[in-house]
Amino acid sequence: MDAEPGLDAVCEINVTPMIDVLLSLLIIFMVAAPPPPNEQQPISLPSSPLTEQPDNADATLLITVADDGRATLGSTPLPADFAGIVEQIRANPKAQADGRLAISASNKVPYGHVIRIMSAAREAGVASVGVASDRL
Repeated sequence: MDAEPGLDAVCEINVTPMIDVLLSLLIIFMVAAPPPPNEQQPISLPSSPLTEQPDNADATLLITVADDGRATLGSTPLPADFAGIVEQIRANPKAQADGRLAISASNKVPYGHVIRIMSAAREAGVASVGVASDRL
């Protein structure tokens, strides 16, 4: 017995109504569920900021940039030109041995000047160049 053309039976499960029911139940349970507890986790901040002493051998080498743009590598003044900064950092044994240094600049120093010093440090072979901050 052949079925007439156009009257074939569909032998597939229609999952659309099931998905509609499940999403409706999910929304109902989300609305009915109590909100998560608003507990605050206690943290302990240090009472005094940690400072590195300049004579500490493990301290990060620091480039300090003053308000007028003059920079010092540790206690050594850096030249004003880009190539001179690169050579000075490349000649510093601690910068090359540690592969890291930090830049501490006054908030009056232009952003581009700090980026120029960071770029010089990267070109000198320092792998990690960070920014030192006074605030948490």
